[in-house]
Amino acid sequence: MSVDFDGTPVGWGDLVFHVLAHVRRTRHLAASVYDRAYLDFVACHVGPAEARTLGEDAGVLGRAAATHETLAAVQLLAWLHETVEAAEAVADRGLRQLGPRDVNAPGLLLPLLRREATVEVLRCAALLEREAWAALPCEPDAVGMRLALSRVVPAAPGLEACRVRMVRALRLRGRVRDGEIWVGVPMAALGLTKEHAAWQAAHEATVREVSTAMTRMGRAAAFEAVERVAVVLLASRASATGLGREHAVWYGHLGHPPSTDVEKLSPFEAEVWQRLSESPLG
Repeated sequence: MSVDFDGTPVGWGDLVFHVLAHVRRTRHLAASVYDRAYLDFVACHVGPAEARTLGEDAGVLGRAAATHETLAAVQLLAWLHETVEAAEAVADRGLRQLGPRDVNAPGLLLPLLRREATVEVLRCAALLEREAWAALPCEPDAVGMRLALSRVVPAAPGLEACRVRMVRALRLRGRVRDGEIWVGVPMAALGLTKEHAAWQAAHEATVREVSTAMTRMGRAAAFEAVERVAVVLLASRASATGLGREHAVWYGHLGHPPSTDVEKLSPFEAEVWQRLSESPLG
């Protein structure tokens, strides 16, 4: 079973999440990517953020993006450009002055403009941090990652419909958007294994699958409900395919995750779980 995997780490997206990983004030929010281990990794190679403008910018972002909704919305900036060079090419213009030809994802311009002031802080912070970020080591093992992903596909069939890419700053976390999944870069220096990254990708693929199913069933795909069903669904599939032990290792590294017990789901959530259990991918 193969997965579309791109072994070249994402550029602009990694830089944006690099900045967001330093935002400590919002660490309690579900959308947060604050990561003490990642900060230690960065400080070891380029010094503490407080010695650069990033320290102050992270403080401003913590106050400006103080809710899950706002923090999740401004993160869309990570997908606006494909490369750092593309972002730098339009750095002399404000977000409001950018057009469809200036970005990789024109559909994100309007949503980002709704949080314009905060997004501009994040955008500037990323561009100012570019030199320090570029000095950080990155050692992707594309072959090993492909093997790890192929192993988890039986528990996450939705992976075969997605493209998986690596974003160093996400480390233990992941993101999914428009069929593209981003997970951390497995590196000893980051304390991240290929197995964890692969299971994180499996989770993101399952989140996408659940969200799509809920929408098709005529219900809003609320973040908390999608997460609850995705966690239960992945756990049950892992158990059914003989991957329960490997899944448990990944699950054990999560901070306060939803329960894997189907009995904890609401009636509608249980219906979604049942439907996807019987007919994968809806």
